[in-house]
Amino acid sequence: MHGNPTKEIALSAEGQDLEKHGWETRGPDASAVRVAMSLFPTGVTVVTTGRSERVEGMTANAVISVSLNPLLLLVSIHKDARLNQRIKEEGYYAINLLAADQEGLSRLFSSPERSSGLSAVNSLNDGYGKTGAPLAAGSLAAIECEVESVYPGGDHELFLGRVVAVHMGDTRKAPLVFHEGSYPTLKAAPHPEDSGAFVDSIRGFDARLNRPSRRKRS
Repeated sequence: MHGNPTKEIALSAEGQDLEKHGWETRGPDASAVRVAMSLFPTGVTVVTTGRSERVEGMTANAVISVSLNPLLLLVSIHKDARLNQRIKEEGYYAINLLAADQEGLSRLFSSPERSSGLSAVNSLNDGYGKTGAPLAAGSLAAIECEVESVYPGGDHELFLGRVVAVHMGDTRKAPLVFHEGSYPTLKAAPHPEDSGAFVDSIRGFDARLNRPSRRKRS
């Protein structure tokens, strides 16, 4: 059977139109998705579970606050990761939100040779939370969850957890950020009145503040 020539011509024209607007269209493969998602900055966490010799931890940025009523968080973990099976066995986990000065901890727990057991406890260096999950010293915050459900997600599994404890650390510190394979330093944003990047010059409306801007009129 032959394809629809009219449809193929339309798709070709559509692709050319996208190129005119600066888009580079790639096939829907793992490499293209990985490159595209690397452009999306995220915070960085270390997810932990277990006590003593059973401690496992792993760096993760696929973390979502799902609901405030009830309080639910979700973390995506590869099926083959040691942490995956250990969370299933323990039934709980802690999400440690890393600060900008914790790049070393992020790299340590993202390595395939990352430590576990008492060695991991020593690296985290802050004891255990309410559930028994180890907490990472120096983090901005740590959120403990008990597993509600586990859902399939391709080569990952999605762990939906009910929040049972929230621990606040030194919130004056900046967060650790991951972008394009590295850890950039955040710069303080200018005061909204110092920049017109989001100001509608026609109506004088500042979209960031949801109110009229204070720009001078001639």
